[in-house]
Amino acid sequence: MSELIDTLMSWAASDTGKTVGGVALTALAWAEASTVVGAAYMKRMIPLRITAMLGNVLGVTLGLIIASPPTIAKHAINLPLNFTRMREMRKLISSVREANGSDLNIEWLKPFMHPRTLRRGEAVFMKGDEADEAFVVVEGRVEIVERGALLSPGAIFGEMALFTTNGKRTATARCIDDVSLLVITYEQFEQLYFQNPEFGLYLVRLIVRRFEMNHREEELESA
Repeated sequence: MSELIDTLMSWAASDTGKTVGGVALTALAWAEASTVVGAAYMKRMIPLRITAMLGNVLGVTLGLIIASPPTIAKHAINLPLNFTRMREMRKLISSVREANGSDLNIEWLKPFMHPRTLRRGEAVFMKGDEADEAFVVVEGRVEIVERGALLSPGAIFGEMALFTTNGKRTATARCIDDVSLLVITYEQFEQLYFQNPEFGLYLVRLIVRRFEMNHREEELESA
């Protein structure tokens, strides 16, 4: 074994070894640069993160070879960050798929929402208002005044205006009790869609399913 190591060391110190090593190092540097450029052109978040992680591995390797602590640190820090973001997006897609295949479920959406509290009698929004947020009831009850519908904890509302042409509220939502809500803006919806179009596809399916449920309730009420 020691003879093999000595042979390799001698070869690496030779002109041929130095030439091959230089070519390999240059190829590694170009490969790392290519992953950075490739990640910038990725339109979907998961392929982007995978490409970025590959670049991080190549970057750490390159940094070790050329003994560059800044290069090593940069890629060593970004590697787990890219992995975490990729896993979060995979988990989101998996949760949306599961929700799409079962009863209407918005648990997957809650990590992207922020809390809001309103007093009894306050309006969440009024008919004709500009719509830019969707809501989930956490505590208390909310009445959709024009429909006479009461929303209990777990109900999502206010999202349909995202898909209308004028973006206006079609009804008034008023608090029957002191209410705790979770809120997500339409801009956040759009950001999630552009990060991964597959999310948008399942989101649309969920919204369409909700529309169908509302339509069936209206038919039953008019029957």
